[in-house]
Amino acid sequence: MTNPELIDRLIVEASQAADWRSGCAREGYLPLFNNFGQVSYLSPAGDLLIDDLEDGPLRPADPGERDFALARAAENYPELTDLRPSRPQFATTCELCRGGGKVKLSQGAIVPWQGDNETRPFLYCPGCNSLGWTVTVAS
Repeated sequence: MTNPELIDRLIVEASQAADWRSGCAREGYLPLFNNFGQVSYLSPAGDLLIDDLEDGPLRPADPGERDFALARAAENYPELTDLRPSRPQFATTCELCRGGGKVKLSQGAIVPWQGDNETRPFLYCPGCNSLGWTVTVAS
């Protein structure tokens, strides 16, 4: 559940930010993450929307996009940490990133990213959608 007043305040702050957020500002929506053109937005009502094109129409996020965007929201806006998807009790640690949610390429292989001391840039883990954990659905 979102706090509409908090989201409204963050929307104003983001529109005045000295980073990518001001360039992605949209009235009534908080930019959460810019993924090489695709931007995730949060409304004060808690709706998660995606803009696939710069200044294109907004569409509802699918569940995977929602999880990813809310995880990024927690990184970009500390006040929104409680929106980060919670790890279910029966989830397992992602084998690809070993729970860190980030990976790097090393000698042609995907390996866990080790943190701030890394010299190579990271990628968000495709194995767990950057959450650090996965849930296997029994068939």
